[in-house]
Amino acid sequence: MIRNIPEIKLYGEKGCLKTHYYQVLLDDIGLPYKFMDVIENDDYAEELRNLYSNHKLNFPTITIGQKKLRNPYKDELLKWMHKLIPSMLEIQHNKDLKKFTLDINGEEAKIEYVIKNDKMYLVHSEVPHNLRGRGIGKELVLKTFEKLTAEGYKAVAVCSYIKAVKNRSNHWKNIIE
Repeated sequence: MIRNIPEIKLYGEKGCLKTHYYQVLLDDIGLPYKFMDVIENDDYAEELRNLYSNHKLNFPTITIGQKKLRNPYKDELLKWMHKLIPSMLEIQHNKDLKKFTLDINGEEAKIEYVIKNDKMYLVHSEVPHNLRGRGIGKELVLKTFEKLTAEGYKAVAVCSYIKAVKNRSNHWKNIIE
C-alpha cells in the first residue's frame, strides 16, 4: 500500500513526446499526479517559471513535494521517488538472516528478529543515518507488520520504536503483542 504521497506535478505540454513519456511512466507506477500544461494555462507556465532562477519555461519538469527534477532519467526519478515516498518500496523477508529489509537506493533499513515459542520477537530496527526523518522507519515497521501477518506469524514488539509505532495504531495494537 502506498501511503503519505507528497504532491506530484508534471509540468509540460500535451504535444511534447518527453512529457508524454513521463505521463506513461507515472501512470505505470500508479502514483497520482497533476498534469500542468504550461502552453495552454498561463498560471501553470508562471508557476513553472518561478521554479527556476532564470524564469525560463523549462519543461518537462516533475516536482515531488519540494523536490524539482528537470527532464530526469527514469533511474533518477525512481531514486527520488524511493527517497521521498518510502511506502513505494517493497519489503523483503530474509528468513536465513532473520530480518526484514527495505532497500533505499542501495542502503538498507532493517528490522531484526528472533523466533522463540512460535512467536517472532522484533528486537531491533535501524534506518541509515542519512535517511532518518523521512518516515522510512515508520514505513519499515508497518510493512514488516503487514508482511509477517500475511506469512502467518505471531509477533511481539520488543524494540521501543517498533512498540511506539504499534501503539499509535488501533489496528496493530490488537494484532502485535
